[in-house]
Amino acid sequence: MDFWDFDMARIRLTVLSLLVLLAPLGAQTPKDQTPKDKLAKALVDFEKLYRNTNEHVRRAAVDDLGTLKHKALVPILVACLKDKSQVVREAVVPAMANQTTKPALHALTVELRKAKSDVVRIAILKAFKTTRPPVAKDAVLKLATSKSYPVRLLALDLLGDFSDEDGKITKALLHHLEDRDAQVRLTVLDALTRLGYDDLIGLAIRLLEKDKDWRVRAVAVQALRKSREKRVIEPLIEAMEREKGRLITDIRDALADITQTTYGPKPELWRRWWERVKGGFKVPTPEEIAKRKAKLAKDLARYGIPKKGTTPFQGIQSKSRRMLFILDVSGSMQDKLSLEGGDPKAIEAFRERYGQYETKIDLAREELITTVANLPSYTKFNIFLFHNDVISWKKHLTRATQGNKNQAIKFLAKLTPQWIEDVVVKQGKGQTNTFAALNKALGLADEPQEKPSKNHTVESDTVFFLSDGMPTVGRIRDPQELLRYVRTVNARAKIVFHTLTFGHGNVALLRPLAEWSGGKYIEIGVN
Repeated sequence: MDFWDFDMARIRLTVLSLLVLLAPLGAQTPKDQTPKDKLAKALVDFEKLYRNTNEHVRRAAVDDLGTLKHKALVPILVACLKDKSQVVREAVVPAMANQTTKPALHALTVELRKAKSDVVRIAILKAFKTTRPPVAKDAVLKLATSKSYPVRLLALDLLGDFSDEDGKITKALLHHLEDRDAQVRLTVLDALTRLGYDDLIGLAIRLLEKDKDWRVRAVAVQALRKSREKRVIEPLIEAMEREKGRLITDIRDALADITQTTYGPKPELWRRWWERVKGGFKVPTPEEIAKRKAKLAKDLARYGIPKKGTTPFQGIQSKSRRMLFILDVSGSMQDKLSLEGGDPKAIEAFRERYGQYETKIDLAREELITTVANLPSYTKFNIFLFHNDVISWKKHLTRATQGNKNQAIKFLAKLTPQWIEDVVVKQGKGQTNTFAALNKALGLADEPQEKPSKNHTVESDTVFFLSDGMPTVGRIRDPQELLRYVRTVNARAKIVFHTLTFGHGNVALLRPLAEWSGGKYIEIGVN
């Protein structure tokens, strides 16, 4: 009997055992639990479908099972984690996350405690990230000391979502804050922030001053920003005076949010202002913020029709020194620019600025060329193109010397509507693999990789992502699932995504991608 036969036999035996237990159908079923008769039928259907050798049929079987809620499903879902197909295994965590009844959460906690496999532990920890069951608190706390790196990291992250009346979670998290691994430290700081740690401000200030990893300092800035207290302003200004690159932008945004004052990314202006006002300054109330919000947004990001000499890329203020530009070159980028609808004055202004460009790719190409040409020499950058696949200009980030910028400009200059037709469309590569582009930006290969790894490194800290449509191919095509995946991985990478699009076709994907990563979302159009 090979692995697959053994696995299938075990699942079959589990299903049959459950059917025997469910045979007396007279007992009343709790309201939040699937009725026994419906569950029994679903188990029979599942057993038939799961015999199929086609991975997509088995995936559908797991998906269907995951729509039900019952503790009896837990051992079956755990068994499905041994399926030889990743397509099938990917369906197990969402199915587990849907098990929200108390008996099912207890059953999952029991499985978590007794699991010897990292695969099972990781799957249940990911599911608990959605359900956050108090019953699992002690089991998760124990796994925070696991020798398995991904299990330990996921457990530490999850601890921030529980209540901590006895202080055990806080004690465990503070212990791991001394870890030499930066991913562990930033995960712990994130968790302490969500937990509401009493001395979070003092801790964040110390890490902002002393931690050597920029990602940890970035999390510290966000923690201070969320506090909205007067005492964090001085440390933030001091940090701006020390920092270089993207963190200056992060600190500027934090200071602007707390003070509702705009002095841009120049520490000397913030310092001068603070020395003048700190004696009598009060942090604005929510009511005062509501009045100033519109003005602040206008001051920080002057979007709409770009002025001459600017581009949609340059319209985003960023002090990053490690930039990645990702450009969609799928078949739809050949389409002509649409100037229909909108205010006549806006249309006229758009034509004045972009009148010479006929297609989306023409505009994107020329604006990106202009942006690259103006990159300061201390910046490192790279360019990805994507259709069905991803094309990298360089293997790694490259310093923006004049020679390298000239090479990049020549690389971009070939991107015409005819090039897309000949090289992309006629070769059957005209679709949109958004997953592949984002996954590569996150420093990962072709396959989804949510499991934390010590060797996971990300070169860029800021990504400019331009696309005109929703994903049509790739391992993950559903926008919400893709957002969930990127958010999970980016919790460690800490990349800021600035997203740009033509029209409203992919707003459901690109707007939230920008907003929750701390970036800007721009629709390039007449309005």
